[in-house]
Amino acid sequence: MTPISSEDQILSVIDAHFPAEHPRLLLGRGDDCCVLAADGPLAISTDLFLEEAHFRRAYFSPRDIGWKGLAVNISDLAAAGAKPVGFSLGLALPPDADLELVDGLFAGMAELARPFNLSLTGGDLSRAEKLHLCVTIFGDARPEAMLGRGRARPGDSVFLIGQVGLARVGLAVLESMGRAGMERYPSACRAHLRPVPRVREGLMLAELMEARRARIGLMDVSDGLVRDLPRLLGRFGADLAFPTPHPECLAWAEERKGGGLSAGEICCLGGEDYGLVGTCEPSLIGDIVSSIPDCTVLGTVTGEGSGILWDGRPAASSGFDHFSKA
Repeated sequence: MTPISSEDQILSVIDAHFPAEHPRLLLGRGDDCCVLAADGPLAISTDLFLEEAHFRRAYFSPRDIGWKGLAVNISDLAAAGAKPVGFSLGLALPPDADLELVDGLFAGMAELARPFNLSLTGGDLSRAEKLHLCVTIFGDARPEAMLGRGRARPGDSVFLIGQVGLARVGLAVLESMGRAGMERYPSACRAHLRPVPRVREGLMLAELMEARRARIGLMDVSDGLVRDLPRLLGRFGADLAFPTPHPECLAWAEERKGGGLSAGEICCLGGEDYGLVGTCEPSLIGDIVSSIPDCTVLGTVTGEGSGILWDGRPAASSGFDHFSKA
């Protein structure tokens, strides 16, 4: 355990993991603000990642915290069909933080950032009672292919990219068993600790939308399909089938009886999967499913006020909400 005696120590750790120079940075870390060269529209998103609200150090390693703290922001760019460019970080460290924690944190971030050539442009450092991260991320957006919410129309297809429910199971396993649960539920625990943003898939959808001059709606699944789909569909409803559960979701539902939920319901209610859910004109769905691996059709958009049905029934619950007392 190496104690932290100055901000300069932390800045040295950052420099070891993230180069200070980047082709898009005209002015980078070490000044009052960064200057980023923009070739066109920028997609920008900000997320908090807070100890005890979003993660527990009891089972998140420092590398896991760094990875996921950045991943949730990259996922927002994926949902916009944007290419990641850079991010800034507000970091508040608790009294027990040491240089090993800081090094692990930035090592996890750098591991995820490297394939995207994602630059750390700057940020701020402070102290707090708990470990807190606030990331603001920037990406190149396509002016002719602005993916987003509220594009759906009756008759459109609803599709899902990626697995859902795994992160919910992973959270339950880690809460009840700690990291020892990774032996029995490795995919679920990894889905919760280290989600993989679907950037390539978002870019493919943006390219298709631009090439076909088509209507595509898209968002990432962070609070569960049951809560996120109404945000995507706006005033319309949908007639949907439960996604096919991952084998570990089936095993968890059988072992714990799912808290009274089926494996399909667990998939719809689970949050933090960071897959992508979208809508498109019916003529596009064949091309989307054939060109994007791990993409499945959930169903069809229905009329105004018709509600969302899962296998013919309304959902049993409403998904995750930070401010809900339910």
